[in-house]
Amino acid sequence: MIAQVYRVPDRVVMDAWRRSRPEDPLPVLPVRRPRQPSKESMAVWRALNERQRTYLTCIFRHDQEVEEEERQARLVAAEQRPAAEWRRMTLAVSASSDVVGYTRIQEGLRAAGVHDPGAGSSVAALERRGLIVVYRDRLYVDGLGDIPRTRVEMTRRGRAVARAALGVPREAGPPAPLLSLWLWKIMVRVARAGAQGVDGSLAGRGPHYLAVGQSPDGRTPSRGFIVLRHPDGVAHGPYRWFLTDSGRSHIIDHLDAYRGLYPSIDTEGLDESSG
Repeated sequence: MIAQVYRVPDRVVMDAWRRSRPEDPLPVLPVRRPRQPSKESMAVWRALNERQRTYLTCIFRHDQEVEEEERQARLVAAEQRPAAEWRRMTLAVSASSDVVGYTRIQEGLRAAGVHDPGAGSSVAALERRGLIVVYRDRLYVDGLGDIPRTRVEMTRRGRAVARAALGVPREAGPPAPLLSLWLWKIMVRVARAGAQGVDGSLAGRGPHYLAVGQSPDGRTPSRGFIVLRHPDGVAHGPYRWFLTDSGRSHIIDHLDAYRGLYPSIDTEGLDESSG
């Protein structure tokens, strides 16, 4: 209720409460309730004709398959591709199917009874409505040379419409104030580094969400769980990432919950290294 009044995420209030009342019992983690489909999303779906709905459904299903593949790759610490790369999915290649076969989206369309190449008016209609973005480039194929290729990317609006129409709930994710798998892995890495710290060039947007003085959106504060500073007793040289007191407390408070959420992450001995 306090978070709603101040129009901030639940985690902001829960973090502040924990910092100011460290001796109090740990707050009960809120349960995330699935969001109901919006009337707007359903109205957009109803405005589509049958063929456009089929296209959106097949593109969405492939988008979700690719997202799951990337999630599994992260779990086994495989090389991670940027979302801007894997979100763009090949819809069609302008060459004979006898030579290049069918794309995964085309296979889904064919299974649904749609056998055209997949780059026509239905795709254009979905793009006009802001449900997908279409990219056209060229792809080199042995024996054929450079041939035209059409790729598509779901927009957030497109996913919302497809989820609403198909009854696919959005993953609730971890309850506030717990971290996503991606951010938890960063925390574990910094915690394990102990007094040595982690190289100051910590990649990605993790620091925007976790570091003192940062913000993920320019409005709400970061978690303040890590800080970039010199190692203890050192006045010069490179800065490194270390846990803050709040970061250590967060790990101690919720370590059991994280082990249940992300069992693939090795946290053995983290109790001691964060104490």
